[in-house]
Amino acid sequence: MTIGGPFFKDHRDELLQQIRNDEAKARAEHPMERIIKIEDQDDGILVTTTGIHLARGIGEALQHAYKGELEFHYNEQENLLRVVWER
Repeated sequence: MTIGGPFFKDHRDELLQQIRNDEAKARAEHPMERIIKIEDQDDGILVTTTGIHLARGIGEALQHAYKGELEFHYNEQENLLRVVWER
């Protein structure tokens, strides 16, 4: 999942806290759903999760709380979901 845009740069800590909160909620119901790593990129961050449901949930939570643009790109052959959120 990629998170970026001018809003991200100004609200980085707040958005990272939201992401960690969403992970904790998901993990309470599904212990295998976790964030593997968070990597800094030039214009945002890349969040790698153990499953597609957590990535989708984080994207939807960011969209609900902060609006912005949310895109899903699903690769059925690899059971891979790429989520992009920007604002």
